[in-house]
Amino acid sequence: MEFDPAATGATLTPLRQWDMTAQFPQLDTGSKDDANLGFEGVGYVPDGWLTANGWADPRTGSAYDPARYPLHGSGLFFAGLEWDGTLHVYALNSDGTYTTFGTVSTGKGSVMDVLFDAGTQRLVATCDNTCGETHTFLKVGADGAIVPDVTYTNPAVMPTDNLEGFALAPASTCVDGAREAVWSDDGSYGFGAGTSSFGHALYSGTFPC
Repeated sequence: MEFDPAATGATLTPLRQWDMTAQFPQLDTGSKDDANLGFEGVGYVPDGWLTANGWADPRTGSAYDPARYPLHGSGLFFAGLEWDGTLHVYALNSDGTYTTFGTVSTGKGSVMDVLFDAGTQRLVATCDNTCGETHTFLKVGADGAIVPDVTYTNPAVMPTDNLEGFALAPASTCVDGAREAVWSDDGSYGFGAGTSSFGHALYSGTFPC
């Protein structure tokens, strides 16, 4: 859904919405667990990065040309499916329709968050304790496909928990070669005995510049 954060009034109403439900019949089984395995994160990737790095448009087999999709704005959305760890690529058009560009493999069995980091010029897919608390940085490979580049694991002092959100501060905030990294804990209420979250919703650390 797209909202106008400057809207007035007591009710925040979406300007438009894009419904991909029909693309994922495997998640419509009536099981709460299956329903929870849909899109867990979405990252906006600017057209400029895709074109500068030679991303090949899966729809045409040739270099991505944003002008072919005049209603999509200036970037594409990469939505992470927890079900199987793939990223689903979409152009969200201003008329409420969308264009599908297929999937990207993260190399992990699940994905819980997605972001584009301008500092490293990489797309980042996060997986929680399901994958050992990892962050996979993806690039455009030599053949024009988006592929995993390097995977980082969380610092050893971090808990092994449902850390399902991840963000990196802009490179402009670097101090002494480091910038802030922030994790959010989906399990801050404590999923059963022995949870390591201790009730914390957010954790802060650093990432090299």
